[in-house]
Amino acid sequence: MDISEVALRAQVAWLRHLADGGFDRISAGDGFAVATGLASNSENGAVGSARELPELVDWLRERAVPASVIVTGPPDPATTTWLIDQRLHPERTGNNMGRRLDEAPSPPSAEWPISEVTDVRALRENQSVYAEDGWWPEPAGLDRRVEVAARLGFGPGRPIRHWTAHHEGVPVGAATSFQFGDTVLLAACCVAAPWRRRGIGTALTQRRLAGSAVQAVVFPTQDGYHLHHSLGFELAPAHPDRCFYLP
Repeated sequence: MDISEVALRAQVAWLRHLADGGFDRISAGDGFAVATGLASNSENGAVGSARELPELVDWLRERAVPASVIVTGPPDPATTTWLIDQRLHPERTGNNMGRRLDEAPSPPSAEWPISEVTDVRALRENQSVYAEDGWWPEPAGLDRRVEVAARLGFGPGRPIRHWTAHHEGVPVGAATSFQFGDTVLLAACCVAAPWRRRGIGTALTQRRLAGSAVQAVVFPTQDGYHLHHSLGFELAPAHPDRCFYLP
């Protein structure tokens, strides 16, 4: 398993899913760009070749959103130089983690009730865990996130699935997965600050690994590294100069 190549494919698949979700988008040859309007470079982006990227990058700039720009094909020095000249930041120091799911993961601890989100009311409760942890500084961030997540669709049998962990009926953790083909991307996970280091993040991750995928990838935070390493994930450096960030 080439972990970082799978992770790059996950980014492309995620952006394509956004582009198919009815958000503002543009095509250029075989490339495309999408803008949800959220202040996040994981929810806006472009995928394209050296020939297609100038039009796609200009389009994203007009929308004034942070974005990820993924170059198709092997790194090309001329394209890299052009993107840096356009004030995009190359990914050269990041890491990915991944593992095969040849063996069924351990079931999540029964100590923390975890429910899958199947309606908009439960979706709002799920997304509020991130909002209360300060993930989204923009005004009306929670309302807009719920709107975008609802438009993308979610639930059993869908590419995107959300889970919420509770304690005595109060949401204390939330997590999201995105499956494409035989791969699951562990897209987001948050545990409310007073409830960390109690196994909630592990339980949420085990639940996300229990589907039909045969391999999993994640873009780990420092805390996330230790959690995923304990679950058999291996670390791999990101392929340099394949992904760039538009601030």
